[in-house]
Amino acid sequence: MLEFLVHLIPTAAILGVLIFVHELGHFLACRYAGVGVEKFSIGFGPELLGWKRHETRYSISLIPFGGYVKPKGESLEEVEARGGILDPTDFLAATPQRRFVILIAGVTMNFTLAYVLFVAMMCFGRPVLAPQIGGFVSGLPAETSALRIGDEVTSVNHKPVSSWQDLTMKILTSGGAPLNFTVKRGDENLEIQVIPQFEEGRDLFGQLTRVPRIGITWAENYIVEKYPLRVAVVKAAQLEWQLSTLTLQALGRLVTGELSPKTLIGPIGIVSIAGRAAQMGFAAVLEFTALLSVSLGVINALPIPALDGGHLFFLAIEVIRKKPLSTRTQERVTQVGFCFLMLLMAVVVFNDLVRIGVIDKIKIFLFL
Repeated sequence: MLEFLVHLIPTAAILGVLIFVHELGHFLACRYAGVGVEKFSIGFGPELLGWKRHETRYSISLIPFGGYVKPKGESLEEVEARGGILDPTDFLAATPQRRFVILIAGVTMNFTLAYVLFVAMMCFGRPVLAPQIGGFVSGLPAETSALRIGDEVTSVNHKPVSSWQDLTMKILTSGGAPLNFTVKRGDENLEIQVIPQFEEGRDLFGQLTRVPRIGITWAENYIVEKYPLRVAVVKAAQLEWQLSTLTLQALGRLVTGELSPKTLIGPIGIVSIAGRAAQMGFAAVLEFTALLSVSLGVINALPIPALDGGHLFFLAIEVIRKKPLSTRTQERVTQVGFCFLMLLMAVVVFNDLVRIGVIDKIKIFLFL
């Protein structure tokens, strides 16, 4: 329990930054669009700290897993309650284009923050496993190939390799096609081909399946992966695109049943990972924060009612129909979306409890 509470501190700090940046995007977009903001809250539930400046109430609330910006005049009920006359600073009085900017701003800020953090991480440098062969798995292709222990892999199929993680990704995504390794052995650079063999293992999404393997293990050799700014700005964009694509693919596989919900990580898992990242150093914290920011950006953009993407979906319908859906319809659909999100949260929390052994302990207690 003490370890969990210690890990909770970096988690609260990371989530606080992510939520603040996301909501700041909505807030600044409202200002840009000339829409008033009634409340800017970090967290949900009872208010711990709050103050009012001009027309906006700023709050820090008890439950840190979320936040919101409440624009002025965002619902018909609110407008009707004051006589049905739209104020020029009401959200509903803004043009569809300006409302689009307000709704997309939070997600945009998530991706922008992730990009800035990735650039900083790459310029600052981070410790990674070197792409150096430390051993072979018996019975797999690398054991009988020309590869040797101590070889440093510099490229695969003429694409540079910078770390063991990079090397692993190239093997897993090869589809079993022949791999042409360039390795450094002493003063020599050698070209060696290895054909992967499909074996049971974990894919990029952590799912147990048959994956291409060549049977190499890493050497305990850490290097600092660091790039000049001109390279970092390009690599950061590539990394963010890859992560966004992988996140969407994972969500798609969840929907089709190809990926088990057991692979999802919830709040307890995030606390554990954030704590470990804090112990590993500043670069690891930057990387984890950026990864989480990308995930939040992708998920928030999904057309699920109660998320930013859901509001954008309603706006798209309004533009197509030339009039908005009724407030009652929007509320009902949003309630369905909210229930779905709560069910999903229950699933991921259950998964977290299974991982840390709490469910097994409960079973033992109940069936003693």
